[in-house]
Amino acid sequence: MLDVLPPLKEIDSLNAFYQKNVKRLFVCSEGFEERSLSFVQNLKETKVFDVAIVCTYSPTKKSRMDELLPIVTLLTQNTPLIYEFNRFEPCPFEEKILQFAEGVNDFDEIIIDISVMSKLMIIILINCLKFYEKRLKIIYSQPDRYSPTIGEYNKNKSQISKSAVLPSFGVHDVTRTPLLSSVIMQRNSSLVVSFLSFNEQLIRSLLSFLSPTNLFLINGVPPILKWREMAAVEIHREIIKEYSFDNEVDVNGLLMRKTSTLFYGETFKLLADIYRNYCVSRRIIIAPTGSKLQAFACGLIKLCCPEIHFEYPTPESYYVEGFSSSNILKIYEIEFMNFKNEITQISEIYELNS
Repeated sequence: MLDVLPPLKEIDSLNAFYQKNVKRLFVCSEGFEERSLSFVQNLKETKVFDVAIVCTYSPTKKSRMDELLPIVTLLTQNTPLIYEFNRFEPCPFEEKILQFAEGVNDFDEIIIDISVMSKLMIIILINCLKFYEKRLKIIYSQPDRYSPTIGEYNKNKSQISKSAVLPSFGVHDVTRTPLLSSVIMQRNSSLVVSFLSFNEQLIRSLLSFLSPTNLFLINGVPPILKWREMAAVEIHREIIKEYSFDNEVDVNGLLMRKTSTLFYGETFKLLADIYRNYCVSRRIIIAPTGSKLQAFACGLIKLCCPEIHFEYPTPESYYVEGFSSSNILKIYEIEFMNFKNEITQISEIYELNS
């Protein structure tokens, strides 16, 4: 199969961002992690962007907004727009982005830094841009470690669900938005696709809410910190046993269904396979509970297959101190030269629109 997915590649030069006579929109979000500043801190203090949207979170938590906003302001011709994203009620944010997106083809280029974005925010943003016909760049800053460390995990393994160093804990509610919903095949048996994380309660709440016929779990394989693959399986051991018919494991007990947490193409291709095999007999529901780039792949599959339905179990809270390292290994980009046309081409190549 011809691979038409744009590659994830390391940014080796920032020169392209200084090209003149290019009207740019920049979208980023505040965050409590230092890497929320990584990309913009690498740009020269010149007016790179014509318009910038800085997304803020509510309920409020620790933030680097006081550091981020002055940098973005220096880089932008106009005063940056501030859009609030309520993690528990994201519909107003979606409506505001959809309204703004009516004029996005006025921009020659859109740059979205997803490094510290909510997974649901990422998916909403790219689905709001489905009619954008010019260059779209996705930026992602990769830290060298995440919480918990292997030492913290092993120390708290026996009571990991109560650990104070988990990336997130609890579940506020299972959230959906109009843009990411679908009423197609509601009377059919449902197949839920979800991703392992360090918060087992996310999938537990999803199962209670949906009671699916099938549950396809996808584990994330980090290019670094390989121990996290087994740790995620250990945390979800009981769920994997409950749905063992749908979730084959290897001789080491690791899930056979797995994709890279970084290289989004692996996740997209797996989701495309699941869709082609089950779209006739099952209502497909995706819960993007994995990494940010796995969530990006989920957003792309929704663009290609509008009948897929999304449900997102929103964590009750997040661990703030030491969530990720301040040391950035690489800053990556994904570049679409004509976003709308390339999504159409991807759909055709992967036989998702037949």
